[in-house]
Amino acid sequence: MAESKTGVLLLMLMGIVILLMVAIIGLFIRMNQLQSQVLAALVPLQAGAMEQEMGLEIGTQAPDFTLPDAAGQMVSLDDFAGQRVLLAFSSTDCRACTEMYPHLTAFSENQPDVQVVMISQGSAEENQQLVQAQGFTFPVLAWDDSVARDYQVAGTPFLYVIDAEGVITNADFANTLEQLEALVESGGR
Repeated sequence: MAESKTGVLLLMLMGIVILLMVAIIGLFIRMNQLQSQVLAALVPLQAGAMEQEMGLEIGTQAPDFTLPDAAGQMVSLDDFAGQRVLLAFSSTDCRACTEMYPHLTAFSENQPDVQVVMISQGSAEENQQLVQAQGFTFPVLAWDDSVARDYQVAGTPFLYVIDAEGVITNADFANTLEQLEALVESGGR
């Protein structure tokens, strides 16, 4: 009799284990279905983020701005009318930007026909220290959120190539001399 009770209990226990396994498998299948639905819903959002990541459309007029440089002098994009401009959006606490600084200096020295202008996200003191530490000879302007929005800057270091007529000819992330040169070269003359 004790053996039959033990057998019944074992059968009940096995039944419970089997039911739990079926429930777990059902939950796993449902979770996979939900994951697929969520990922499918995110595709349009990811595509929109990728489009915005590349900034303004090539061929559009570059928005004008007037911002203070590290010395406090007001500088406008209009000041460089008739020149090609490499406009670099940077941040003093961005590691990739820090890696870019020596390359941007070398680019500026090697490409006298292209005016480099940097808009740096840092305090006035940080930007002054940056100019002194890096020996920048090009304008380093104070960051302005409305300018960053106008240019659809999604991150740093993000750069624009602007032709002599003020039209954007190229835009991308870059932080090596080769990337900077390729960006300007593919942006036309």
